[in-house]
Amino acid sequence: MPTEPVEEFDELIEDETIITDENGDEPAHDRRRIFTDKLDPPIDSLFLKNKRGDLILDPIFQRRPVWDLARCSRLIESVILEVPLPVFYLAESKDGTEEVIDGQQRLRAFFNYLDNVYSLTGLKALPHLNGKYFRDLEKPTQKLILGYSIRTVTFKKESDENLRFEIFERLNTGAMPLNDQELRNCIYRGKYNELLIELSSDPDYMAIMGLKAPEKRMKDVEYVLRFAAFYHATYLKYKPSMARFLNEDMKTHQKISDEDATKLRKAFKNSMTLIRSMIGSNAFRRYYRGDDENINGYWEPKRFNASLFDVLTWGFTNYDKNLVMANLDAIREGWIALMTEDENFIESIERSTSSLKSVTYRFDAWRKVLSEVLSSTSTQPRCFTRVLKQKLFDTNPTCQICNQQIAEVDDAAVDHIEQYWLGGKTIPENARLTHRYCNWARSKKDVA
Repeated sequence: MPTEPVEEFDELIEDETIITDENGDEPAHDRRRIFTDKLDPPIDSLFLKNKRGDLILDPIFQRRPVWDLARCSRLIESVILEVPLPVFYLAESKDGTEEVIDGQQRLRAFFNYLDNVYSLTGLKALPHLNGKYFRDLEKPTQKLILGYSIRTVTFKKESDENLRFEIFERLNTGAMPLNDQELRNCIYRGKYNELLIELSSDPDYMAIMGLKAPEKRMKDVEYVLRFAAFYHATYLKYKPSMARFLNEDMKTHQKISDEDATKLRKAFKNSMTLIRSMIGSNAFRRYYRGDDENINGYWEPKRFNASLFDVLTWGFTNYDKNLVMANLDAIREGWIALMTEDENFIESIERSTSSLKSVTYRFDAWRKVLSEVLSSTSTQPRCFTRVLKQKLFDTNPTCQICNQQIAEVDDAAVDHIEQYWLGGKTIPENARLTHRYCNWARSKKDVA
């Protein structure tokens, strides 16, 4: 079939860019155009094309697989019932291979079924086929599926490259619209996007995030971007909204140099290694101190706090890895103390988290904690070590203020018997174990 300029997508590219000269004339060679082939291939020909590597299901700008088996099964059922399917859109690459820009999920459902990856489930019109793999179907039904023709529109390689991605963005606004990171994955394609995806597979990062595989909707990549954006600009140049801040970072570094990519990769990996060593899977969860009704503190069991992610990961990029590693216990204590004792910090990670005020405060607060721990030249430390706290807890986990048992070591604080500000020394003989809440409440009373 001959290649021809697309006609039926005029409404799709109505903001087509046209370069004009000073007289307003339109140079033909500068007009952005789309050329297409329209075909009706059977499913089995596309299946074989994919097997040969001539049809790419997951180009770098595509979303990750999100269809469940019930939805895949309904698609197969529709084909058996000979229900017409929407158009599939492909894009021809310079090397002649074709990439799927709309219809990836449907084709993946077809190909996986033909490969006997899953059996049919949840069918209502053809319930007798539930539980059947492709190999279990009768021959006529197999032939029906293999020979089923679908309409494809292929954007030829002669077409303007940027328009191909603009069309992809508009095509994917239907039943399962793209989230912010999936849109960025499409719009800001290139070396930087590929680097973010690479870093999202870092073993330490995945362990901290509790991931065994890439997150289907690319939220894991978005958090890597959050790290990178604050690494590049720092919080001092942050301006709301967060989405705009992240978009700007992707735009600015879309063609990142190899040198800058190496620096970012090293900073990210060092930060993840340190965080995993310091606090593990609780890294980006808030720690709650107790209250009058329940004095026992606890880690947030489910909710991930992006604000904590931002400050914790950024902070370690400003210090030598070995220096941080040597002081992880003291840093860990300072981190938990921020979440239990600093009311303004708590406010900044819970309410209006993307406001300039909240972002600035929480980054400043964490910066000061790290500076106090890592830059201290005092011969008399302010805080007791975690080793001493663990020893006191193992010996007698009883709060010396309320006389009740402390449930876990993270909920314990080591307090000065003779207060530090009155000259008390930070030595084991002047240490007592308390609940974080009891120690916090006592300090409030002392101030009052």
